[in-house]
Amino acid sequence: MQMILLSMSIQCLELLPVVFRLLFNYQSKIIMKLNSIKKLSVVLCLAACPILYTSCNKMLDLKPKDQVDGEDIFQSLSTVNRAVLGVYASWVPEYTLRIGSVVADECAIGLKNAGVNGDAQHLYRWSFTSFDPEILNPWTNGYQVINQVNRILEGLPKVPANSADEAAEKLKLESELLAIRAYEHFELYRLYASSYKSDALAVPYVTNNDVDAKPSRPTAAEFFSKLELDLNAALENSNDDIDITRMNRIAMNALQARIALYTGNWNDAVKYADKVIAARPLATINEFADIWKDKNNAEVVFKLKRTNQSTIRPGDIWKNAALGIVYFAPSQQLLDSYDQDNDIRYDAYFDHDPSLEEEGQLPDVIAKYAGEEGAENRNDIKIFRTSEMYLIRAEAYANLGSEQLAADQLNALRASRIEDYEPVEFEGAADLKAAIMEERLKELPFEGHRFFDLKRWGKSVVRKTITGQDVLSPADLYYYIPIPQAEVLSNPNIRPNNSSW
Repeated sequence: MQMILLSMSIQCLELLPVVFRLLFNYQSKIIMKLNSIKKLSVVLCLAACPILYTSCNKMLDLKPKDQVDGEDIFQSLSTVNRAVLGVYASWVPEYTLRIGSVVADECAIGLKNAGVNGDAQHLYRWSFTSFDPEILNPWTNGYQVINQVNRILEGLPKVPANSADEAAEKLKLESELLAIRAYEHFELYRLYASSYKSDALAVPYVTNNDVDAKPSRPTAAEFFSKLELDLNAALENSNDDIDITRMNRIAMNALQARIALYTGNWNDAVKYADKVIAARPLATINEFADIWKDKNNAEVVFKLKRTNQSTIRPGDIWKNAALGIVYFAPSQQLLDSYDQDNDIRYDAYFDHDPSLEEEGQLPDVIAKYAGEEGAENRNDIKIFRTSEMYLIRAEAYANLGSEQLAADQLNALRASRIEDYEPVEFEGAADLKAAIMEERLKELPFEGHRFFDLKRWGKSVVRKTITGQDVLSPADLYYYIPIPQAEVLSNPNIRPNNSSW
């Protein structure tokens, strides 16, 4: 498939965003981030790109020494399991998390996040293009992971199973792969769908390895029918494995609840959130802070491990540890939304460092994925937590007209986060829904939900400033993330792109 080949070659094409910007002079205020390679002149870039592209295509034929490949994978369940672990290792949700947070109102851009030492500046300033790596990376990684899954699924029937236990293990691995494929497609949908309406264009749902295919964009209804088939098949052979670093039944139920939230299937949202909450209770006030230090897994439903060898670590989005540059700090409006004395989330999520102010940087920093000495910015990335299920259930109940049940969810969550909390009574449905929206902001910042929440609610991004506010409305171009231009150029069937792109 053309998109897969392009995705696999993309690291060698990172020069192209620079070239296209200079050729088209897209916007005068755009400042490109250049690494040491990208500091080459435009002439050299133009001359080198065809060579790099050819070289990369040749490199695709090489077998990495640290990976299992080809027929070797399917000799035993042990080698298949290694390949599945490789899929988890290739999975980079940080790319989507960055867009979900930086485009929204959770962040303030760091005072030194500029020029060649900056990062994701165009995302924050709503001046990105469809050529930008921040727009391309989630697409590339998503379909790379899906391609890995499809290749393993294609060869899995060949794997010998010499006992009942091995047969069960084989089905479990198939279940995990189908669930990962469903998750990755849904993440691509959240990011690149033209809207969240059932008749809107989604993204290709890829279940084969045809490298010559040029898939078109299905409607959301068609997309979700395929996703549902994958999830139902995954659940047939899933289990209640307590390993939260693998896609087990509870993680699949969490995915079902999140999907139901986005599609407005409120009864399903309640049903699947119930299953997760029954299996994974909320963290207590005493447990909560240690979740973010990886000292416990209270209420963590599913997470991806991060090590010092990981390509990207969640904290890298907010800070360049090597240079000491804060890329993004928490926005003041987010900080002001908390009861700073009693809400335990405030100290768990943020830190105040006066020395940064002396260096000309913002003193409040995001501490959610700060890591520790020797492993700065490194924490396991939490994909699903039980608190999200409470918020899903609250929103679902509110939309079903069960206002007291919705209020109960909200009060239960707050009681586990705010010391000496007294339950609140809400003045009607509008007041309750507004409280749920605010609680999602306070509970889930920097986990990649905020921009997508605003989008599914049809609300503007509103950032408060010293002089007033900056607003990104649903009528604006940058409210919609485009299909990457590299994909549009290589696959004419992917058109039309999203609104005005």
